[in-house]
Amino acid sequence: MARHPIIGAWMVTTGAGPAMAVFHPDGTNIQGLPATQAGPNGVAFVSTQVGTWEPVGERGVHFTGVQLHTDATGALIGTVEIDAYPVVSEDGLTLLDEDPRSGPIIRDAAGTVVADMRGSGPPATGIRMGPGVSGLPGGIPPLATPTS
Repeated sequence: MARHPIIGAWMVTTGAGPAMAVFHPDGTNIQGLPATQAGPNGVAFVSTQVGTWEPVGERGVHFTGVQLHTDATGALIGTVEIDAYPVVSEDGLTLLDEDPRSGPIIRDAAGTVVADMRGSGPPATGIRMGPGVSGLPGGIPPLATPTS
């Protein structure tokens, strides 16, 4: 796993918007998402998504991650579980997940599934982040040349 091309930092575009993801060589995964989201459980404050991954091919992985959703008082209102199957490009700089098994499963605070959206959204795409490569549209603008 320590040599799998998924390892590293990624800027990922999903149907729900952008997410920053880090895949560690020990099979763990952390993703940063917007702090608030609207969905079947209403507007929620969202935790960092934490999960695990395993190789399913030379460039593909299966990962599962979970976010906690709370209301403005901090009370749990539900969870979102993401199940995904991204594949890293041959050059290792991009990823694509268009697997129909991929997507979110939304649960209420009692754990009851309120929406199973696997296979319903657009493909997720990602750009490997690195020094000078943020993965954001337009990238990092060049510095202006100082004038005297």
